Amino acid sequence: PRRGVAQPFIRPADVKSHRVYLPPLEEQRRIAGILDAADALRRRRREALALLDTLPGAIFAEMFGGRTRLEHREIGKLGRVVTGATPPSKKEDMFGGPIPFVTPGDLEGDGSTVRRLTQAGAQASRTVRGGSTLGCCIGATIGKISQFNESVAFNQQINAVEWGDEIEPAFGTQAMRLIKDKIIGSAKSTTLPILKKSLFEKLLIPVASKGRQREFAGLVESVEARKEPIKSQLYEIETLFASLQSRAFAGEL
Repeated sequence: PRRGVAQPFIRPADVKSHRVYLPPLEEQRRIAGILDAADALRRRRREALALLDTLPGAIFAEMFGGRTRLEHREIGKLGRVVTGATPPSKKEDMFGGPIPFVTPGDLEGDGSTVRRLTQAGAQASRTVRGGSTLGCCIGATIGKISQFNESVAFNQQINAVEWGDEIEPAFGTQAMRLIKDKIIGSAKSTTLPILKKSLFEKLLIPVASKGRQREFAGLVESVEARKEPIKSQLYEIETLFASLQSRAFAGEL
């Protein structure tokens, strides 16, 4: 809370006196059954997405694990590494624009961001092109990694890699996930664990031939394509579930 600014609150006495819709027990069971059915649909879609999320790693292990011998190269020699920055929040024209602003909480999520920047905000931050891999290198969430297929800005807790011609972005992202423990283990422990950009750049990742990388990237693209209709269905179910809840507690279901 900011000093001198009144914060919204509600008194316990007001909660106790608030009236709620309370239908007969049999009606409650009917409503609960409808909500349970909708929630089961929602849960199945989430489980399907979670299973598909594991496939790129499994495909990578199948193609490049086991006895496959790959050359290992430094990240910094395979792409341009950029450390993010946060625009000054005191300036009103920094936030609320069209450009995604990635923070550690957005990594390993659904590809969306909580905050967005204006063009001025992006100029005061750091941006990378679509296909770049972003990894958290400071704090409790160090080691979280995601790839973004559009140009994004990002904060100072994140290092991003704009891959060069030798690396397919999908391959580079999965290769970085493979060394997550090394990212965490290489961090210097202070008040918060932190991995400096110079050390991050020296971390080694496996590198396959460009043809095999393209083959892997094509398989990952197929997995992502399968996820899109499920995401759409999940959004519709989430909207339906919220509507059912609202109508149930208003006595309209």
